[in-house]
Amino acid sequence: MKINKNKFFLQPLKTIAVVGFSFFIVWGYAKTALNLSCLNPISELIKNFSITDMYYLAIPEKENRYLTLVDFAFLRDRSEIARVIEEIEECHPAVIGMDCTFKNTSSDTLGDNAIKRIAERYKNIVFSYELQEEQSDDIGYTRSIHSFFTEEIPVHEGAVNMQRDNLYNGIKRTLKLGWLLNEQKVPSFVGEVYNYYIGKKEVTPEDNDVKINFAPTNFTVINSSEILLKKEKIEGRLVFISSMTDERDMHYTPLGKMSGVMLNAYAIQTLFEKKQIIEPPMWLQVFLSVLLVTLTNLLQLTYLKWTSKNKSPMVYHVMGSAYVLGLITVLWIALVLWVTFLCFCLYKINLEIGWAIAAMAFLAISRSFYAACEDYYKLWRGQKP
Repeated sequence: MKINKNKFFLQPLKTIAVVGFSFFIVWGYAKTALNLSCLNPISELIKNFSITDMYYLAIPEKENRYLTLVDFAFLRDRSEIARVIEEIEECHPAVIGMDCTFKNTSSDTLGDNAIKRIAERYKNIVFSYELQEEQSDDIGYTRSIHSFFTEEIPVHEGAVNMQRDNLYNGIKRTLKLGWLLNEQKVPSFVGEVYNYYIGKKEVTPEDNDVKINFAPTNFTVINSSEILLKKEKIEGRLVFISSMTDERDMHYTPLGKMSGVMLNAYAIQTLFEKKQIIEPPMWLQVFLSVLLVTLTNLLQLTYLKWTSKNKSPMVYHVMGSAYVLGLITVLWIALVLWVTFLCFCLYKINLEIGWAIAAMAFLAISRSFYAACEDYYKLWRGQKP
């Protein structure tokens, strides 16, 4: 059997060109869309979009029975906050995470004293503080804002900052376990609450960021006015106290917009259940994407070759049409998405194949463009296409 060497070596080059141009088309569309000012702030949000965000919508909601959120959005002063904390302590929680900072003293002297007595009396409370004035990556932040009583009373504390990547804060997927303050690593609020709850220092500021698992969860949320009526929802549990409606503390997540304390709840649940989302290295993601698009191109070419050589008019004209090829490609993409969905649900592996899926959709256009360029080259050389 005689092998045409030119055709043998040309086919892999053609495949590389078609696959590469498919990715180029996707890149061109994405670059144009993300840089059009008329699309802000939508373009800012979709920059961080992951195809696995859709998978959370297909996962059934579960119940969390060890964490309770207390919303104090409608409390007006520190005296009321202190009263609510006292009521929570009467219900015997395991740990309280105070997701707010009592900056400076206020005009409410009685309220300040009440909060101070709370800090002195109860040792199962982890307070939060804020880091400000961020500098370089080597220095981190240069200033920390603590509650007014921490200079006199030793308390458990953790930095409550949230990562802010751009003007619209992006989509939160991770939470730091350690922050850099004047070149020194300090523990995060979530890390300190977790360690205190389990009774040992399992996570440290040097640990990697928490890849938050946003599997839909029904957390118990109690209004500050109904604490004593729902004692069973607090006793022995970890309790987060914060405002759940403060617009300044809202963040975009794969589940939509949520409060900072709810984001902390998902983060600490991820630590408890040891189900962090696994992010494969970038080189592996790129390799997988190229492999999938190349395989799709091979499957399409094999199908088109079969229909073009089939003697049945039905197969040749109808089954070989671009419409049917498009339907088959959609079914193939659905199969690929199903496999990645199973990897995500069973093994918590985030296979980011959004670019690959988009490139698969442009393969037919890419092959058409390649054929047009090939015909033009032959005409330019004086050959018959």
